[in-house]
Amino acid sequence: MAIIATKRFAQAAFDIAVEEGELETWISDMNFIQDALSTEGLTEYFNSPRLPFSKKLELLDKIVDGKVKNSPRNMVALLIYRNTVDSLSTIIDQFKGLIDNRNHVSRGQIISAVPLNDKQLAELKTVLQGFIGNELVLSNTVDTSILGGIVARIGDKLIDASLRYKIGKMRSDLAR
Repeated sequence: MAIIATKRFAQAAFDIAVEEGELETWISDMNFIQDALSTEGLTEYFNSPRLPFSKKLELLDKIVDGKVKNSPRNMVALLIYRNTVDSLSTIIDQFKGLIDNRNHVSRGQIISAVPLNDKQLAELKTVLQGFIGNELVLSNTVDTSILGGIVARIGDKLIDASLRYKIGKMRSDLAR
């Protein structure tokens, strides 16, 4: 499914969840459905254009019967109807992004050559929050190829303060 379509699905689901006052329920219901569909071969079954929609819907109802609300179930049924149920995880990620945006929360990733401790992450969070303006939730990933320093990715922003970047910049400056 195209990115635009998944964004529209996520936005529609978000609007319905806000209208119903059920944001947290939607997240848990969609996660439940995604976990249930992760059973080997089930996504392929639901995406198969050869099988009748009524059979697919019957199986979906057996899986989610009484465990999720109707609105999330109906959205998944629409994805099944379109043979695009494999895009559910992307829709869930975008849905969570809409919730974060509503709550003025940004999520970021700090890439470092060595693992950072909680104090270092807290200091980085304080500094970066000043640039972003939103509440910031950071995760740390280790990538030894950056040699030293950090790379911060927050939304569509990238702050590269790695040693690899600085060496590359010095190399290109010297080559001029």
